Amino acid sequence: MIRSVPICGLAFATVSCATPGAMPDENLVATIEYSLGPCFGFCPSFELSVTPDGAGTYEGQAFVAKQGEAGFAASEAEYSAFARRIAPFRPARSVSYGYDNCDGPVATDSPSVTITWRDPGAEPVTLNWYMGCRQPGLAENSDALYKAWQELPVDTLVGSDEKRQEYGRF
Repeated sequence: MIRSVPICGLAFATVSCATPGAMPDENLVATIEYSLGPCFGFCPSFELSVTPDGAGTYEGQAFVAKQGEAGFAASEAEYSAFARRIAPFRPARSVSYGYDNCDGPVATDSPSVTITWRDPGAEPVTLNWYMGCRQPGLAENSDALYKAWQELPVDTLVGSDEKRQEYGRF
């Protein structure tokens, strides 16, 4: 009987220590909407949305393998990788960087990235970045945002860069 008390105590201590680590990461509870806008060339243009449980919707617009609507399912690891990749760029409140609101030089004919985080019980927060805006803090990490979709299982929908021109417009 004496031996069982320390063992039970150890079990409860382990559970109580694990509880704070089990708290969900605030960046991993949002439904995330992500879109790439068109450019002058052959940039893929599409919208997708993915929930924390991995349910995803996709709508291809131009220069993508699948035009129109499709669904996809992301694993927990895929959703987490996607959410973590874009988390450093999440603004405290919605913001747009483009021709009218850019703290750096602006180039023309570039695509745009729009990301909206929808947390339960909170106002959505949107980052809208016209990639021609060389906004400090974003421009140095443009691939992290522009190619974040690659963390999700949508490769067959978006297609490869080598075939962009073949896919055409919607």
